[in-house]
Amino acid sequence: MNKRLLLTLFSGILLAALDIAVLGPAETGLRAQFLVTPRGVSWLITVYVLANLVGTPLLGHLSDRRGRRSIYMVSVGLFALGSLGMVLGPSFPILLMARALQGFGSGGLFPVASAVIGETVPANQQGRTLGLLGATFGLAFLIGPPLGGILLHFASWRWIFGINLPLAAVVLYLAWTSLPVGTPRSSKLDLGGLLCFAGGLILLALGLSSLSTDQVCFGAARLSTLIPLVVGAVLLGLTPWMELHAKDPLIHPDLLRSPVLRKVFLLGLGAGLGEVGVILLPDLAVQAMNVAKDKASFLLIPLVLGLTVGAPLSGRLLDRIGARPIVVFGVLLQAGCLVSFGWFPTSSLLYDIAGAGLGIGLACLLAGPLRWLLLRHSPKGQLAGSQSMLSLTYSVGQITTSALLGAVAATGLHGLGQRHAFLVAGAASLLLLIPAAALPSGVPAKS
Repeated sequence: MNKRLLLTLFSGILLAALDIAVLGPAETGLRAQFLVTPRGVSWLITVYVLANLVGTPLLGHLSDRRGRRSIYMVSVGLFALGSLGMVLGPSFPILLMARALQGFGSGGLFPVASAVIGETVPANQQGRTLGLLGATFGLAFLIGPPLGGILLHFASWRWIFGINLPLAAVVLYLAWTSLPVGTPRSSKLDLGGLLCFAGGLILLALGLSSLSTDQVCFGAARLSTLIPLVVGAVLLGLTPWMELHAKDPLIHPDLLRSPVLRKVFLLGLGAGLGEVGVILLPDLAVQAMNVAKDKASFLLIPLVLGLTVGAPLSGRLLDRIGARPIVVFGVLLQAGCLVSFGWFPTSSLLYDIAGAGLGIGLACLLAGPLRWLLLRHSPKGQLAGSQSMLSLTYSVGQITTSALLGAVAATGLHGLGQRHAFLVAGAASLLLLIPAAALPSGVPAKS
């Protein structure tokens, strides 16, 4: 196993994950300098996610055609350019543009890294390698907030993003000297498919993010919410037709013809239910335990530790027993922990036990098993494309469930709404047992 190559991949993932983890510490200084409301600051997250939805399929597609090294370096370079914009941006609109550039660039990092693992790491070690890759997210959220606090103590909030620049330079050098070049294939960009698919996803995300607590039923929704939802649905509905008629489709139809891949993408959608716990748990602590808002996020530490420890452990098991038992266990654990937060009295003990369990459940779903299955069942020449599709299904699932369960959570006082949302999320998670139980058993040979 090429340790230098793996260091390159892990460093790139850590770079992007750290940037998400340190946004919280930078928020206070950013709001003070630009006189932005909390809702305005939330657009730094929204534009990142929307740009990521565009960058993920495009960069994954180009990686399969132009080679891994060039697209990985482009992804890191765009992310670094966005970080420079965050450091130098003279106005809040410029910061939003820089944040979008970061989100677009980061869209190529995980799919390309996973594809490189599938092409260079021995088959009997791919599970543990993907597990370590997934653990970098947990590591980032453990060291990110303290790192942001230290930088704030000695410098301005801008240097929280400025630290990305030397790190990106190191990753670019490592990528240039260690990643495989690949053999570029001539192809014409599927511009129509890109516009339909990316435009539909962006409009769908904007529509869902604008839903409020009185708009759970679409009949009560405003036109400003309904129009992007309807137009987004139409564009996504046109995408399959566009892809069937494209010479080199952005999303190859073979990815959806495989029964195994369809189950994997469905599980990716459902894994967003577990991520909702990360969003709602701090609010539950504030409402039900009277925890100060600035302290509530510390209660997520058991969940992050569960993810950090569970990812490499599940990865090692992957190479021995295959994905199905691990995914089934992860679904059951996710469902049980989500129901626990809705059923039992809220306490620090519940956060410790159920929070750690939820982190392990997420690790058993996303940190390795689903990506491991894609490496073995994806059509030839579509490794990064299939990994991009999984990232997209997860993002769409996260956006959809966050909007709908967030509306449920806002309907009750003293944490009652949050409890109902956790119960709904837990019950919905149990439905994932159907595709999970139908996954291939054992350790299949790499196709």
